[in-house]
Amino acid sequence: MKDKSKLGFYLGSCRLDPSDNSILFQTQGDETSSHESAKVSLQPKFIEVLSYLALRYPDVVTRDELITQVWEGNAYVGTKALTNAIWHLRQQLSPLDVDGGVIETVRKAGYRLLLPPIYDQLVDTEEDIRQTTETKLQHANQRLRLMAMVLGAVAVVSSLFIGMHLYQDKQRMTDTQMTVLTRDPGSERYPRLSHDRRWLVYGASRPGVTSSLYLKDFKREDVPARQLTPSTSVELRAVWSLDDTKLFFASRSHATGKCTITQLTLATNEMLALAPCSTDMAAIDISPDGQYLAYISSHEADKVGGIYRLTLAKADAKAERLSCESQCNYEDRDLAFSPDGKWLAIARRFSNISEDIFIRDLANANEKRLTQGLEDIRGLSWMPNSQALVFATEDSGSRNGFTIDIETAHIRPLDVEGMSYPSSVSDEGELVYHQYRRQFQMAYFSLGDKVPGSLFPLLYSGISHRNPHYSPEAGRIVFVSSDTGYNEIWTSDIKGQKLEQHTQLKSRVAYPRWSPDGSKIAFIAPDDRNEGNRIFILDLTNKNITALASSYHNHGRPSWNWQGTAVFASTSDGITEFYLDNSAPKVISPLSMAVGFAKSATELVFSRYGVNGLWLINLAQPEEVTQLISSKVFRSGNNWAMTADGVYFKSSNGNEQRLNYWEASSQQVTPLLRVPRSSLSGFGSMTYIPESNRLVMTLDGFPQRDIILLKHKLLQ
Repeated sequence: MKDKSKLGFYLGSCRLDPSDNSILFQTQGDETSSHESAKVSLQPKFIEVLSYLALRYPDVVTRDELITQVWEGNAYVGTKALTNAIWHLRQQLSPLDVDGGVIETVRKAGYRLLLPPIYDQLVDTEEDIRQTTETKLQHANQRLRLMAMVLGAVAVVSSLFIGMHLYQDKQRMTDTQMTVLTRDPGSERYPRLSHDRRWLVYGASRPGVTSSLYLKDFKREDVPARQLTPSTSVELRAVWSLDDTKLFFASRSHATGKCTITQLTLATNEMLALAPCSTDMAAIDISPDGQYLAYISSHEADKVGGIYRLTLAKADAKAERLSCESQCNYEDRDLAFSPDGKWLAIARRFSNISEDIFIRDLANANEKRLTQGLEDIRGLSWMPNSQALVFATEDSGSRNGFTIDIETAHIRPLDVEGMSYPSSVSDEGELVYHQYRRQFQMAYFSLGDKVPGSLFPLLYSGISHRNPHYSPEAGRIVFVSSDTGYNEIWTSDIKGQKLEQHTQLKSRVAYPRWSPDGSKIAFIAPDDRNEGNRIFILDLTNKNITALASSYHNHGRPSWNWQGTAVFASTSDGITEFYLDNSAPKVISPLSMAVGFAKSATELVFSRYGVNGLWLINLAQPEEVTQLISSKVFRSGNNWAMTADGVYFKSSNGNEQRLNYWEASSQQVTPLLRVPRSSLSGFGSMTYIPESNRLVMTLDGFPQRDIILLKHKLLQ
């Protein structure tokens, strides 16, 4: 008899055939004929998902059940693949025109099919009947033989049952357990447990309060965490000495801006500056023998972020750089010593959208690559046996945790949503991490209102949308959305409606920009090796996507020239022009560019990486660079938009952000809006819509982070 899961079935006027992985829409009045023009072949996994939903109709099917049935429980692959399958199935079944769609998402439960499947008849052939009869006879004979054996075995089984049951209970993996350790208003991050696991140190940021280090005593749960560092400086990330009497961390002075690697003796509160650094969020770790500190810094001129090693035994020791010093195509961003002292794990960034994990043999400096093509690594920590790492990543706006075996590079998901910066893994399978909850949205601000307004969401959705750019010629906003589980290029009208997806790269696209005539979109995406990135051009007239010729490893945000024949982007050589005819790129200026707008055929207005102010370069004579807005006023970097009469831009002032307008004719700056700090993403973008006199930008919001104690079966 045929397996029902292999049978074809109808959903309304649509027939699904698992034998050739196809769907076919029948025309009314001609249900028996096959219209090949309406027949669509789908990926086998898509068909399997739909078939399983049909088998379970009208029940709700959980995501875990679908991943188990279709992807054999491989959550690392299945989590994104399922989201992608549901999206494609909804697109293909959209002609059925069912209210709410053919496949319903049941919040926090799973998916449910809304149309009843009508299966082909289950027909028993003569051969089916013969095989069924033979099978029954065989089963009858087997049962007679087995009955005698079973009676003799019952006594033995009974005696072993209790012992086996206890053994299985002992071996059975524990369920995932999460305990919230901090519930303070604000943002707690970078947790680190002392070696005796009594003390927790972490950094905390609260609205209106300087970021400082805090210490929590688990033996005195009733006592609030104690602030360790003063409000005159900023500290966030610390590591314990081996005897738990000292802490080491990066500290940045408010008054001078100077950053130093600092030692704090807990008994006396004495602080000692050890070495220079570049940021108060510097990754830092101590060697298992307690002799060295290793940390990430870029404090030396012309050197990107790299690893420095400092000997603690020498009072006047100078930190030694272990990373590449010049002509580097990467930047080190995080690190962790293995417990056995053999390895140093490194998170290494190759471009602004690609990062991977390496381990360095500390005996000979040889390195081994463990991953290929991650997006953004958010913390590294070793398992106690030094054979595996725990790490967190952010992919298309979603964070999660994983383990990776250093010999096989096999990755297993922890399925802990929001996991960031795991640390202090114990033999009992526990660690601490900070849970990160943040969602990017596009918001608009209406200009010219008599009553001052506020920021309003452009799209009401549980999906992250970011980096908008508007084209008057196209009459649409282009942006990046994670609606399908991947960051892809989408567009909408000026009201955030009539959405359309334009790429299906299943990758990480970023920073889309319209061409002057509204026919093309430039964006960046990972290269073929998932190490660097390339500039891509989407031609909306023919839907083709092409990569611009470039020998560079990393490209900044693209911006078009006035004629729409080339794209400017920042490279290791400076502002570089890339041509649509794929002729050799041309370096315009050694200066870097964060965001640029072509003001005319010979004028490019741009902001710079690491340098405040808004600048104008003469493309005919690139050595002529003038400052349009003072560095004391303009510190926006990415969040600004140019119009014919002036510039809108974001500024930060203490614990608030401001939206300002600089008028070109009068050179005056007018504040337009005040919002809490971190409301506007520092990595977002801003665009002006003249038809509605609105600004559209990436809305962020103050992130909520809490410290979590996790016990997980994969950590044992």
